[in-house]
Amino acid sequence: MSEFLLEIGVEEIPAFDVYDIAEQLRRIFENFLEENRIKFGELKIFFTPRRFAIYIKGLSDFQDTWESEVTGPPAKVCFDEEGKPTKALTGFLESRNLRLEDVYVEETKKGKYVKAKIKEGGKPVKDLLSQFLPDVLSKVKVRKSMRWDGDFRFLRPVRWILCLYNSEVMDVEIAGIKASRATYGNRVKGNLLLEVKDPSDYLDLLRKNFVYADPDERKQIILEKIHKICSEKGLKWQEDHELLDEVVNLVEYPGVILGSFPERYLDLPESVIITAMKQHQRYFAVRRADGKLANYFITTINNTEDYEPEIRPNHEKVLKARLEDAEFYMHEDLKIPLEDRIEELKKVVFLEGIGTVYDKILRVEKLCQFLLPNFVDVDSELLFKALKLCKVDLTTLMIKDGKEFTKLGGIIGMEYALRQGKDEKLSRIIYDHILPRFPGDELPQTIEGAIISLSDKVDTLMAFLKAGAEISASQDPFGLRRTLYSIFELVKEKKLRFNFVHLLEKAALELGIPTEKLQEFLNWAWARLESYLEEKEGIRYDIVDCVVYANKGDLWDVIQRARVLNSYYLENRKEFEEVVIGQKRANNILAGVGNLPPIDESLFEKDEERNLHKVLRESEPLVKKALDEERYEDALRILRSLKPYIDLFFDKVFVMVNDEKIRNNRLSLLYELRECFRHYGDFSKIVVQVNQSPHQAS
Repeated sequence: MSEFLLEIGVEEIPAFDVYDIAEQLRRIFENFLEENRIKFGELKIFFTPRRFAIYIKGLSDFQDTWESEVTGPPAKVCFDEEGKPTKALTGFLESRNLRLEDVYVEETKKGKYVKAKIKEGGKPVKDLLSQFLPDVLSKVKVRKSMRWDGDFRFLRPVRWILCLYNSEVMDVEIAGIKASRATYGNRVKGNLLLEVKDPSDYLDLLRKNFVYADPDERKQIILEKIHKICSEKGLKWQEDHELLDEVVNLVEYPGVILGSFPERYLDLPESVIITAMKQHQRYFAVRRADGKLANYFITTINNTEDYEPEIRPNHEKVLKARLEDAEFYMHEDLKIPLEDRIEELKKVVFLEGIGTVYDKILRVEKLCQFLLPNFVDVDSELLFKALKLCKVDLTTLMIKDGKEFTKLGGIIGMEYALRQGKDEKLSRIIYDHILPRFPGDELPQTIEGAIISLSDKVDTLMAFLKAGAEISASQDPFGLRRTLYSIFELVKEKKLRFNFVHLLEKAALELGIPTEKLQEFLNWAWARLESYLEEKEGIRYDIVDCVVYANKGDLWDVIQRARVLNSYYLENRKEFEEVVIGQKRANNILAGVGNLPPIDESLFEKDEERNLHKVLRESEPLVKKALDEERYEDALRILRSLKPYIDLFFDKVFVMVNDEKIRNNRLSLLYELRECFRHYGDFSKIVVQVNQSPHQAS
């Protein structure tokens, strides 16, 4: 068994690209080993912004061997009249390095052919690596590439290649650079040229030179240092794991220091201070023991902490400048009442060709009016008052012109409303109207904010549709899928009951969107609901498809039905499949059948017909009542109780008899059965593979 190490040294790569490239390299090497049937013990990927390393332990020196069958020419052209090999056969033998006694004749669907079994594989792994490595980087897909010397392209220039097979340097060239055993230490610590004698020495040698190549180790050390600093200062780290993952890939050495800023800036909204620290500086916020934001920050440095006295003042200076700007914006903004900014929205373009933000507010107002009858305990006067103000922060110095605080739209509106003495609930509605910004985000606290949020998001979807945005299952350049998912989340978590289709129709009407365009969007939206519930709750897409049939617009109702039906599927797959198969059978028999007469009980010939009809008459109103009262489990339990009657009907009754009256009467009974189930959903849309076990069918 051997060890292999490849290190690709590059110029600093943006943090958000590091994970992606490392993961691609992992898959590329795993695929190479699998496709070439090479055994190995462990494959690890190490990475920093300046290097990617692949380390393989327990690597077999030879690939596996295996036997495969090869087919030669047809037997009739391989032998002459005397049974001697022809040129066709000898050519085949030479091409495969076979002897005459290695081949045999076998009958196939196309006739008799000459065949042979050959052994493949067994090649030295080192040779296979030598062939594979020169193109390894060209298999990595990057957002943007650059060319720095020759024709090779990558995200950033490649500066060195370290490649060892055990302690031997491999004779390969990648990106025009010949491999060696050389690597480099931390750039800010002298960038020392180092030589790796053996793959197992790699991590320790780098650590001694202030490079922690294992990202998990870097992350753990950074976390420990953050907690140590907080403990010593009586502070609490405001957990931000998204930022932690980013800063891990900004440094090679996990240095962590504490900085501070003047206390007077704590008068700024917390969101502004935290954004100023995080957006460009990648600083962590910390809080005091009482939970209030502290005038400190924690940052990572690509250096040892003994340089803190030289490094810290620079960080503090940069943050102070940003907070000073924010303080100026806020003081200037607060001089103008929010109400006086409404007219300015007429100058803010929402979407090219669609109009201004002011126009959008007017459309959203109509959608809110359309939705209001669906809800109780809504302060409509406060809702419309807040609606007029919810976008005015777009005109403030803090938000406009693409500053780092642009993402605080809605938050700034709430903060300014409070500081200008507005009603606390009105201020909260202004913030609520942007929530949730994505699935998993904070939800509105007020029903008024939820209604505005819903109307605003629906208007945004329709506006982009009107503007000609492509709707696609794979591409989401305008964030339309995220907006739609936010609507699903809002409806699901806040139990908002309304007709989604009618709301879209109303929004489309306001924007003059043709019916066929809206229908195309609706098809896309239902497909996204299937994806959303599958991603978030593991509900099968065809179960969602089933319940969408029975409900033409109440999203919350669709989600609840899908949840209950999916639970039934998970708890009793065999019975679930049998019920579905019964519905599919009824649906297939009824395909193309129309204008059936009412059921005539005098035409029933068998008890199984009478019993099924009787139980359906009793069950259907109970199913409808249970669904109306949101007792979805009860509705499904009643439908499940029909199974024995349905099974006996199909076992004992032949539907397509010659007597037309009896045949139509039985078809009417099947129609009655299908419609009873369709109050819950169209079960024939569920995919079931007949003659397979429930597990296989899933």
